[in-house]
Amino acid sequence: MKILLLYQRRWLLIYLPLLLLLCAAVVAILWVWKPLPPQRVVIGTGPGQSSYLELARNYAARLETLGIEADIVAHDRPQEALDRMAAGERGIDVTFAQGLYAPKGPAVQALAVVGHEIVWVFAREGIDQLEQLRGGRVAASVEGSSNRIAADLLLRHAGLAKDEVGFTDDVGDSAIDAITAGRVDAVVHVAAGDSQTAATLARLDGVHLLGVERAGQLASREPRLRALVMPQGSIELRANLPPADLPTLVTQTHLMVREDLHPALQRALVDVAGELHVMSGFLEGQGLYPTAVGSNYPVSPVARRALRGGRPWMETILPYGLAQWAELVLYALLPVGLAGTLLLLRAPRYIDWRVDAAILHFYGELKFLEEDLSRNPNPDPVRLRAVARRLVVLEQQVDKMELPDRYADRWYTLREHLQQARNRALSAPQT
Repeated sequence: MKILLLYQRRWLLIYLPLLLLLCAAVVAILWVWKPLPPQRVVIGTGPGQSSYLELARNYAARLETLGIEADIVAHDRPQEALDRMAAGERGIDVTFAQGLYAPKGPAVQALAVVGHEIVWVFAREGIDQLEQLRGGRVAASVEGSSNRIAADLLLRHAGLAKDEVGFTDDVGDSAIDAITAGRVDAVVHVAAGDSQTAATLARLDGVHLLGVERAGQLASREPRLRALVMPQGSIELRANLPPADLPTLVTQTHLMVREDLHPALQRALVDVAGELHVMSGFLEGQGLYPTAVGSNYPVSPVARRALRGGRPWMETILPYGLAQWAELVLYALLPVGLAGTLLLLRAPRYIDWRVDAAILHFYGELKFLEEDLSRNPNPDPVRLRAVARRLVVLEQQVDKMELPDRYADRWYTLREHLQQARNRALSAPQT
């Protein structure tokens, strides 16, 4: 391309491509390399009577103070949200899951263990051991639920085969009605210590809370369960419920996310968990949760570092939303902007380089011819005519060069040097 044309169209041919390149780099940073965290998350929970629904509302309220909108999606079964996440569906970002549902697919990770839920076993009067449920009926919800999983583990621990006990799908209020009416002999209910269903069952006449014998031995074989002792009177001191210390089992409650959830959102959820779960709950020690220790699910590396205090330094000095923008500007947009500014400032040098290359080409030819003349003080006429013709051709090529006005002085200087060399060739002595 002619240098003059390049110079005249420098905005179109040089500056505009550079600006487009910078814009493409910014878009790539925003959408690929360093995207800002989304401002909206979806929390999946169980049905309306599930304790997870209230927990999700607490999380949503705390997230909104950080500028993160949280939508709550209820499901017919508590584990349905986890199943959707494990299947790779994109509709749910966060949920809560008991350890009894582990393991699940690699698409889900735990941010932390945020509490535990008790395996409540209530039986009619006269039934003091799990072995006495042989031939009886147990309300333990549907197949695949945490209640049914826990019931299967407990009955197998007691030496009962699956076909020796009948199960019903009763749960919640339905289970309370079933044991009250005598349709079932026991209820297995996995829930937190503040469960309304457990509180109602504990106060029913003719129904008592059943301990799990050799609970520690079962927990040593089943990593999804932990053995605890429920102290006498811990449910209600005045009514002395339970009337004695009872060995029992708990399963851990996990805060679960999609594995590809933005790291900043994961850290925000860990912070919210620290605010909501640091206080002691039923049979929980203060400061015990949240924790990554003993999780039944793979723990997110981001959450593990956050629980140990490791996080971007921007988030330690700035509010959540401002920290994300500051990190993006400092580590991505600012370097791209500086690099772009440097390129735009250096772009005129490209035209200078083209002019230098063209002029130096002619000076190289001129130097070659002058050296040829210097080596031969008395060249023959044929050789002199050849040198003169070559210099004429060079002058003609220089005359046809189209350079911007700012390079006119160099153009005239080059023509003058060529003319001097031609005159020298023509006036040189001949042999």
